[in-house]
Amino acid sequence: MEIITGWDFRLENSCVSLGKFDGVHRGHRFLLSKVLEQREHIPTVFTFQLGRDAKRVYVQREKDRILEALGIEREIVFPFDEETRNLSAEDFIREVLVERLDARYICVGDDFGFGKNREGNGDTLRRFQREYGYELEIVPKLACDGRAISSTRVREHLARGEMEQANLLLGQPFFLSGKVTHGKALGRRLKMPTANLVPPADKILPPFGVYATMVSLGGRQYKGVTNIGRKPTVGEFSTGVETFIMDFDEDIYGREIQVSFYQFLRGEKKFSDVESLVAQVNRDKVAAAQFFEN
Repeated sequence: MEIITGWDFRLENSCVSLGKFDGVHRGHRFLLSKVLEQREHIPTVFTFQLGRDAKRVYVQREKDRILEALGIEREIVFPFDEETRNLSAEDFIREVLVERLDARYICVGDDFGFGKNREGNGDTLRRFQREYGYELEIVPKLACDGRAISSTRVREHLARGEMEQANLLLGQPFFLSGKVTHGKALGRRLKMPTANLVPPADKILPPFGVYATMVSLGGRQYKGVTNIGRKPTVGEFSTGVETFIMDFDEDIYGREIQVSFYQFLRGEKKFSDVESLVAQVNRDKVAAAQFFEN
């Protein structure tokens, strides 16, 4: 997938969907399916570059991976700067969608807003459709359990550790990816080696605690038990993500893994001693294995 950042691009023959696409949830996927159906044009996603302080369900590289897997061929990560904020709705259509993207087909949700002070919407796109010669499709929000699927709903479930509900809305298990880093090797000394990840600062995490997970590595998947937190029993203070990978004993430091979260097992707690921690981790391993067996 071609990834383009900034203003400096001139493309041809785009069929494009526009939005933040945080989480690329099932509602987003429904939008993107409309783009992917347009065989005569190049499937393209237009999204805005969020500020560094913005928390994301998936950070940019994770979102890129999902979009590519879905079949999107081009992604525009557009700066949300002062110039962008001051573009009128019509200027955005003409200068960005028509002149830079050569949009032949545009698909947006029925709540999409754009232009200065979000003055533009689906009706605005429809008003200029004949003048600029693009085809337009406005898609209503997809619903689940009688409510619209949204990034806000996904975030709410993640904040409560409700992984099954979040995953249902996302259309796939929530995941965290990155390179395995060195920890204090306490797990190896206790004969329970773990793969440690340092979560990006802009990544949304579910509550501190222990989860049943699946680990993707080198095209294979392994069952896992993952702790998110600060490991108070052994005196850690920075937030980390460490995973015990079942039926696995390889050195994977520096390798890329993806940890997918399926169920919250228990909250993080401080144990009176390391032996009590080990006993609990062994119970966690059994609980996670039972979850995947059921």
